[in-house]
Amino acid sequence: MTLSQTISSAVSHIMTRDEYIQQVEVILSEHTARAASRLAAALALVPLRAQEAEIEIFVDQDGAGFLDVQFGLFGPDLFVLNQSIAEHTVLFGTHMTETGLDPPLPLMKGRGETFSVPDALTDSAASWVFSVWKNTTRGSFRLPVTVVSHDGYGTTTPFDLSL
Repeated sequence: MTLSQTISSAVSHIMTRDEYIQQVEVILSEHTARAASRLAAALALVPLRAQEAEIEIFVDQDGAGFLDVQFGLFGPDLFVLNQSIAEHTVLFGTHMTETGLDPPLPLMKGRGETFSVPDALTDSAASWVFSVWKNTTRGSFRLPVTVVSHDGYGTTTPFDLSL
């Protein structure tokens, strides 16, 4: 089955922005504890030479509903910095299966919607990231952390997480 066939069969009705966000929030909330644990593990491994960190939200440009949220570091020798936390950088990620997205975020057609799916998904993810941050044991981690949207989607990003 192709992606467009899977999306067509998975989309049962046109959702409003509020309905879509509500469904996304339910799925994301189920992954908060796991994401907070992964983030805490990454924070504990941050090398001293790291200068700042970023939590980046990636959504698909077609607006079908794919979402990835990743933690990364900035400073000298980016590759080495990020290799030190590589096992723990993905806080949330979706992939396509024969029955839809896994985790099962609502699939959208991406065209003909009455709202911007990438903006709504980014805003939902940004709110969730703030919740993950509040639930993360940060120990002695003190770098500035910015939440950004990779392609500039959303209405609430970028923003800094308070330490």
